[in-house]
Amino acid sequence: MSITWHTIWEAHPEVFIAQNWVECPEDKKKANRLPTQYAYFMGGETTLRVGLIASSSILREEEFLLAGVLWGNRLSNGAKTIIYYVAPDFSMAFLKSISKIGGSISARAVYWREKLTPSLYLVPEERHNIQPRYSIGEERPDWIRWGQGLNPVTRQQLMIVNKFFSELSKRRIHVEFRQQHIAFLWGNFEIAEVRRNGKKFELGTKLKWLKDQDLLAKWQKQGWVDASGSLNQEFCMTVHSVIDYLEALENQGNLRSQDLLALWLHQGEGVLKSLWGSPWPWPWQPKDRSENSLLELEQWYYFQGNGQLSVICPIFEKPLMKAARSIILSSVLERSLLLAYAKDESGNSLVWDGRIHWLTTLGLEDELRRWYCWINNMDNFPIWTLPENWKEKGIYELNSRAPFNQSLMPRDYL
Repeated sequence: MSITWHTIWEAHPEVFIAQNWVECPEDKKKANRLPTQYAYFMGGETTLRVGLIASSSILREEEFLLAGVLWGNRLSNGAKTIIYYVAPDFSMAFLKSISKIGGSISARAVYWREKLTPSLYLVPEERHNIQPRYSIGEERPDWIRWGQGLNPVTRQQLMIVNKFFSELSKRRIHVEFRQQHIAFLWGNFEIAEVRRNGKKFELGTKLKWLKDQDLLAKWQKQGWVDASGSLNQEFCMTVHSVIDYLEALENQGNLRSQDLLALWLHQGEGVLKSLWGSPWPWPWQPKDRSENSLLELEQWYYFQGNGQLSVICPIFEKPLMKAARSIILSSVLERSLLLAYAKDESGNSLVWDGRIHWLTTLGLEDELRRWYCWINNMDNFPIWTLPENWKEKGIYELNSRAPFNQSLMPRDYL
């Protein structure tokens, strides 16, 4: 059903600082590269530039956030501009995120409640910045806690599995714990898993990423602890063969950029260590499937050094959209308890400085820097670029890109 937004605006003149709204037509949306699923309006007869972006639902908050900023940038051309976001509801992280919009653009949120009279409610700006702490997710288990529900014999067998994969850390294998399974990964590639089965567990290779069907059939192996207290030799040899295969892909330059970067970030050596310290394992897992933010946050990388926690967000595609999402997720980190009690391996407290480090390539850097014209504190989102030959030579340096002066932004940058 089509929504008559004009009628809604006219019925609530007190909500906005402008009137006589003019809608952006479909052809202009496309010409300005604005997402077409939203409605855009500009206010008339005012010395201050004012815009609206409205939607009957928000499926992707980062898309809505970015669309409003792009619309404000189009209206602004450097002049002070206010953008109103109108929707049935907003997450607290979204409200916190629009308080970060700055430069020539400021943003406000308006609830639209179709069945209420009045149906528009301006969200007080102080609500954007309130800081109640809330808990999401649950603490990720370790080997001992994960094995508590197993029978005593199986718990001993689990420690033998632990020993085998711990010895593979020198081949860059790391472990991730889930509620029902333990994953063993080489970079982004899961190569094996332990899965809970009642009071016992099942061990096997896990190769969903492998395209070669012959190799897939050859390497589908189950593991078990034999009478001598060792893992069966066939499973162990297969795991080594899978790692050999992945290392060959790396040496031949056949890994995707994000997979190669993940491999190196998990190791955290060289310049990464000198900048940020050692990798810090993300300690949280979702309680249920609704906690999408946790699933995304665990895809970032965390480092600890000298009592400080550093948060790294790699961006290899869709830089404007990925940056928008990272701004929302930074608000989740700020408002939640996820990093409030962070500890290092010795139990000492770690302090997060509130910054999200955008790690990208030279080809995407300029797109990311556009956000520096639209946020209040650009220092909270430093950009680091990999060297041009990083795939061949490794991450031997990282270049920090200082924010440029807003006056350098072309007037018609879009």
